[in-house]
Amino acid sequence: MMNEHKLRAIVETFAKYNIKIETDKLKLTKVNGHPVDFDATKYMQDQLIELICKVMANQLVAEVWKKE
Repeated sequence: MMNEHKLRAIVETFAKYNIKIETDKLKLTKVNGHPVDFDATKYMQDQLIELICKVMANQLVAEVWKKE
């Protein structure tokens, strides 16, 4: 089960890749400035990481479409 220590490790690891995740206790509120509403307690670590990656993929796709 997710706890604050595990969530902090995820946030710090993503920060190494210049991906900023904002949280409010165990809730993710922003990924790279884009609002999200994810309750981390509902996910295992790998599931939350994959979810964050999907958010980033959607952001990248949207940026590419804007430039075309």
